[in-house]
Amino acid sequence: MSDRLMRPTALCAWLLIAVPILAGGCLGRSPGVRHFMLGTSESTSTLARAPDMAVLVGPARLPAYLDRSQIATLEGGGEISLDEFNRWLGGFEENLLRALSLGLARELGSAKIVVAPSKAPFEIDYQIRLHVDDLIFEDAGGLRIRIRWALIPIAEEGSPGLFVTDEFISTDGNSVESVVGAHENALMDLVRRIADELVARESDG
Repeated sequence: MSDRLMRPTALCAWLLIAVPILAGGCLGRSPGVRHFMLGTSESTSTLARAPDMAVLVGPARLPAYLDRSQIATLEGGGEISLDEFNRWLGGFEENLLRALSLGLARELGSAKIVVAPSKAPFEIDYQIRLHVDDLIFEDAGGLRIRIRWALIPIAEEGSPGLFVTDEFISTDGNSVESVVGAHENALMDLVRRIADELVARESDG
């Protein structure tokens, strides 16, 4: 048989193999990436506790596993798993500072809560600096939290306050919704502690 007769036959055989493979590649697409945002909780405060207070939130120092968009989980043996399909929208630091600033604005009833760096058109009364040592979901079923934070008076003389939040929040499961919810709860608890300290300082002043 001549080469001219073999070529169409070989081409047909190749198409019979390649078309299903190509079709399968189109149909078997990887799952879409989901993005999550912190700072969605409503305040439980019913009073404008310090409506004229101006607070600068940040900067925040993060461990390496939080300095990225993927949601991290601590597995056995100290291994960190990064979820490529579930991510923090805009990165974790942006979410952290957003959640704290929005929470403080609601708790204090103030419109003068800004995130660092800021060119606010008003004088800042206090700055909140944060050092996150740990804020990670453990596959055993809970969120490990250790955050050191400093409350620094800016507008008037006063010594800074140094505080540590060190706790573990258990969760009902290990779904990504549970993980995000645990982060939200941890940050809202930190918001209330910061707000209480700010209001106490104003009362003492």
